[in-house]
This record gives sequence, structure tokens and C-alpha cells, in this order.
Amino acid sequence: MNTVYIGRLYRFNAGHRLYRPDRDAEWNLKVFGKCSYEGGHGHNYDLEVVIRGNPDPVTGQVISPELLDSIVRDKVIEPIDHRNLNEILESGSAPPPTTEVLIADIWSRLADSIPPPASLQLLRILETEKNLFEYSGPA
Repeated sequence: MNTVYIGRLYRFNAGHRLYRPDRDAEWNLKVFGKCSYEGGHGHNYDLEVVIRGNPDPVTGQVISPELLDSIVRDKVIEPIDHRNLNEILESGSAPPPTTEVLIADIWSRLADSIPPPASLQLLRILETEKNLFEYSGPA
């Protein structure tokens, strides 16, 4: 059977502040705009997880929706939902927790958890009505 792509949508909420403490407030405001304001801000993130694989000859599924939901809940939603991304994603001299950083982190949380022969194909995050991010794994 041919390769099929299955996508599931998830929603989580998280806050962050885009700010480099090693730079002054003027630089941060110029680079990150109002996202650099002290206290941070939050988003209602929509996450699309796309899995690739051949449907099982018995079940006809690439992966069961219940299994995928369980994996995403355990690896992404529970550790991130209603949390401060600065506390979860920043370490040392790492960049601030932009959605670019977030989506790569989510990939690393999920990629090895999808049972073969299925595999993680693509992640999409809608951060705002204007900001959409896609990631298909490390280059």
C-alpha cells in the first residue's frame, strides 16, 4: 500500500518572554518588540502533528489516533501546557524561547516516540492568526 500522512490537531497554552539578558533593553526592544516586555505574554498554540507511514494491513491505520494522542499528551501537552517556556526551554546561553525554538524542541520530544514503521513527518504551530511555523526535523 502507498504511504499515507495522518495529521492530528492539539491545543496548548504557554507564556514566554523574548529577551536576551546579555543585551540591553533597547536592543531587546528593537529585536523582539513588545515580546520583550518584562512579565512576558502568552499564546494559545495550535499544534498539528503529521505522521507518515504505510497503513497496517490488518487495521488500515498508520497509527491509532488514541496512541498518537497519548504520546502527544505525555511528551508535549503535560510538560508544556500552562507553563513558562523560558523555564522549560532556556539553558545557559541558549536563545530565548521563540516558536522556532519551541517547535524544534517538540520535534525532539516526539520523533523517537512514534512506533515504527510510522514516523514523524511534520509539525506545524499556529502561534497567532498571522504566525505559522513548520518543522520537518533536523537538516
